[in-house]
Amino acid sequence: MLHKFSLFLSLACFVVSMAGCSALLSPQEWSENYALLDGVQASSMQMIDGDINTVGEISSAKKANTRVGSGPAPEIIVSLPEKKIVRRIVIHSDNIKKFKLYADKGGSRLSGTDWQMIKEVQSVRSNPIVIPVLYSYPTDQIRITVLGTTDDAALTRREKTSGIGATVVSSGST
Repeated sequence: MLHKFSLFLSLACFVVSMAGCSALLSPQEWSENYALLDGVQASSMQMIDGDINTVGEISSAKKANTRVGSGPAPEIIVSLPEKKIVRRIVIHSDNIKKFKLYADKGGSRLSGTDWQMIKEVQSVRSNPIVIPVLYSYPTDQIRITVLGTTDDAALTRREKTSGIGATVVSSGST
């Protein structure tokens, strides 16, 4: 009797452990895409239309800093209709190389926003870019500040070569 009971107990433990391992090894399912909810607004609506082949353009809304010679980093802000806990952000872009990701913690009456930096990426190596959000709190705005793209080097070279000129001055008697 004791032998049958221990065999049954061993078999039950084996079944429970296999069921637990299969649950741990199965791929995690994603929740709904918050960017596709009704009422979501973005600086560039093409970026949140659900089609990863659509290209959205961003530009800096602030004036260029003429003293330094460059403008502020371009950014996009995605505003959700209500506060949600965001645990993962996926960006489909083969152009972005460096960026900072912020979430709005809520702000005060004087300041409508309180941007908390979630992640700074210095070198993007994959497409899509998957950013796990470790600090989960309810937010209704996400901001991405683009610090570098694959097009930046070519644009910089083009700007520098268009500004190159030559002046020939002759100083001497004939």
